[in-house]
Amino acid sequence: MPMHDARVSSEALRSESAESTACTIRIAQHNRARLPYPGSAGERTGESSVVSLKRFVRNLYDLIQVPISIVFLLDARTIHPAYAMTWPRRLALGFRMFLNTRRMTVATSYKNHLAMALRILELPPDVAGHVVECGCYKGGSATNLSLVCRITGRKLLLFDSFQGLPKGHADDREASKYAEGDYAGSLEEVRATITRYGAIECVEFVPGWFDQTLPGVDFPIALLFLDVDLEASLNTCVRNLWPYLVDGGCLFTDEGIFTDYVALFWSERWWRETFATTPPGMIGSGCGLPLGTYYVGPWEERFHYPLQKPSIVAYTRKGMSGYWSFYPEDHA
Repeated sequence: MPMHDARVSSEALRSESAESTACTIRIAQHNRARLPYPGSAGERTGESSVVSLKRFVRNLYDLIQVPISIVFLLDARTIHPAYAMTWPRRLALGFRMFLNTRRMTVATSYKNHLAMALRILELPPDVAGHVVECGCYKGGSATNLSLVCRITGRKLLLFDSFQGLPKGHADDREASKYAEGDYAGSLEEVRATITRYGAIECVEFVPGWFDQTLPGVDFPIALLFLDVDLEASLNTCVRNLWPYLVDGGCLFTDEGIFTDYVALFWSERWWRETFATTPPGMIGSGCGLPLGTYYVGPWEERFHYPLQKPSIVAYTRKGMSGYWSFYPEDHA
């Protein structure tokens, strides 16, 4: 596989630097219209003043975090210099990702997208590998990932049925939470969204059910993002794609707060029987990555804590270990 061309043209640099300034202006204008102020929209929709105030506080906190989150998440010495990610370019990318999540139908936070962007930007350009997303809904996260792929010269492959979720398997504990066809986004809809807000030239679509499309994968994967909801789908995706994740490559999941679900990444039996190895573990299991949100959990008790909101996304990395080996009684 040829090396990725990570060099960025001067025209692209000028365009993204200009966009950084424009984004700063648009973000303030955009959020003035979005924030629900107590005593107005809240009361008109039947909300109590207390509920409306709490909603306002949480939205205000989210807004204040935007520039802070961008700086904290992208302030990394490990970003490869070949990508020429100056601070104007980092800010432009972060603000654009944030604005995209306000302009599109999206199920994940821009902070989750920035965390994935960081891991992609850390990989040297001579490490071959595509970015793969399984389960793209309306194309929100795919749009933002496509922007990073354009910077790094990588291809983004989108695996999805484009018909919503399949009928749940009888043994799948997550299946009862969803109906067949949930989270559907048509191929035309996703393509249009990425064309408008992302970098469609970096994207390749692979329509079909995972058990039909993933067994044919035989290329290196730089980063893998799984937003597939069902246990059966998670099993299919990891079983077929993990072997192709490059050393140091990361697997992100959007169901990090569900302890039974992410237990797969700690299951000694599953990893032993599937790959004859020990489990890799998962950072963010049970609560999501610590991306500036407050969350005690568990998810089933979320209604007790109206101001709390988890980041949801969690990840593991090829080469990590989540295996307990201290059994002194075995050597007694």
